[in-house]
Amino acid sequence: MFLLLSLDTTQIILICLIAVLLVAYPIIMIVRNKKENQKVAERTNSLKKGDKVLTTSGVYGKIVDIRMEGNAKQVTIETGSGNYKSYMTVDAYAIYSVISDQLPVAKDVTTQTNQTEKPVEEIKEDKKDETQSKTSKENTTKQSKNKSNAKSKK
Repeated sequence: MFLLLSLDTTQIILICLIAVLLVAYPIIMIVRNKKENQKVAERTNSLKKGDKVLTTSGVYGKIVDIRMEGNAKQVTIETGSGNYKSYMTVDAYAIYSVISDQLPVAKDVTTQTNQTEKPVEEIKEDKKDETQSKTSKENTTKQSKNKSNAKSKK
């Protein structure tokens, strides 16, 4: 008791903060794990035949059979294509994600690029103008050099 009375207020606050963290951290972790487990359970319960899936080990496949084996739900996956098809049975919790067949909708890029791009005729005209301006600049610099050379010879 005398030890607590001899502590500074900042030291008491620090001790209280550490005690709160030691109590709060496990509670936060339990709540987080509950949410994760709930998401995994929902994902495994929503599996159906024909779904394209990715397993936790990185194997892509299509579900061809789902069955209960004791307390575990087992999923048979068809991998490969053509002559190279194979089948593997995994636990339903080994399914990492279900891959949707729909491609993500991309923005219409063609309308944006058409607004900024010039027609081919305009580009050709711009190039002609550029080459004409370059040749005229070159001619003026040659003329000025010739005049300066002529003046220096006199």
